[in-house]
Amino acid sequence: MTRRRKLQDRRTLPAAIKIGIFVYRLEHWDPAEADKRDLMGLCDRFNFVVHVRDDLPDSSFAEVLEHEINHACWGAAALKSKANEETVVNRLTPIMMMTRRDNPEIYAWIDRAIAQKD
Repeated sequence: MTRRRKLQDRRTLPAAIKIGIFVYRLEHWDPAEADKRDLMGLCDRFNFVVHVRDDLPDSSFAEVLEHEINHACWGAAALKSKANEETVVNRLTPIMMMTRRDNPEIYAWIDRAIAQKD
């Protein structure tokens, strides 16, 4: 019998997410605000905020959080929209690896959230 560890309450996740040389703030986005923009999440690269809609199930919240972090990694790598795949992979990999290294609590939570079945 496998015992599943209880998933940490996502509201206790660190509010700061280090991405490259930047520090983003994680905001649990009010669903009404998200609905106004018809979005599940948003990476605000001007104000260094990652918004994730708060009414999502944990596994969806984790996926949207990872997606928005990847947008921040894209910005930190200063990629252009027409960059080819190899350039994208080569530039994003070290940024994403540093982001995972510098935010172990957030990634541990994401890993546990995606391992669950809602």
